[in-house]
Amino acid sequence: MKIFARSILVTLLVPLTVMALSRRIGRDIELPKEYDQTKAQALRAVIQDEQFKFVDGMVSYWPPDWATRLSFEGKSESLNTFFRKLREIDGIGLRVILFKGRDDEERRDSDWKLDFSHARDQLAVFPLRSRPGLPYAHPGGTQSTVL
Repeated sequence: MKIFARSILVTLLVPLTVMALSRRIGRDIELPKEYDQTKAQALRAVIQDEQFKFVDGMVSYWPPDWATRLSFEGKSESLNTFFRKLREIDGIGLRVILFKGRDDEERRDSDWKLDFSHARDQLAVFPLRSRPGLPYAHPGGTQSTVL
């Protein structure tokens, strides 16, 4: 009976531990404490720009990535403006990953995502290739480009 009670307790507590490794974040980004404050302020200005329709955000504390992922809606004109504003920030590397997505994933909730990984200290934008209205919307695998 003791083993059964322990099994039930562990089963109930494990999801709480896992949930604590991720949290929702608004229209913001979690950066390392030592991150350049000028770059951080410029990056937040782009993220908080109301011309980009914000959908949702999540901070993940799963090692080694420790990432913030923000979801946005918008067609190609909006995405191009987003890219342009990010590239205007001095000293920020930007990686673009064209992501097809899979039907069993929850990554299809928006047209594109902005990801900042503490492990790579790099921004990545994931436009979903399968979204209508975007110029590259066609079937295919994941592709990566560094801007």
